[in-house]
Amino acid sequence: MSIPGPSYSNTSKLSRVERWLQLTARPQSIRGASPYRGVSRSNSNPAYPWRAALKYQGRTYPGGSYATQEEAALAWNRLVLRHIGSEAEPRLNKVLKDDAPIVQT
Repeated sequence: MSIPGPSYSNTSKLSRVERWLQLTARPQSIRGASPYRGVSRSNSNPAYPWRAALKYQGRTYPGGSYATQEEAALAWNRLVLRHIGSEAEPRLNKVLKDDAPIVQT
């Protein structure tokens, strides 16, 4: 008896970027403290509690620590564009806070 779920039979034919896009299309975990992809809370530095990190091709690329979730989300966007490229634009975080800086790369 097989368990119904997503089919991963053709994943070997996908490029690394296509596979990453497929994986990030899944809904985000409810456990995370931040609604932004790639942003987590860290208790190591109270002044900069939000951390950005990209996991891609078996590696973790740290993006730094930030005072707000929005700043960390923008840093994660920069990491994605630097390491994956413009093909990943559909998965970038949409930061809606008015006072957050707009980053153009």
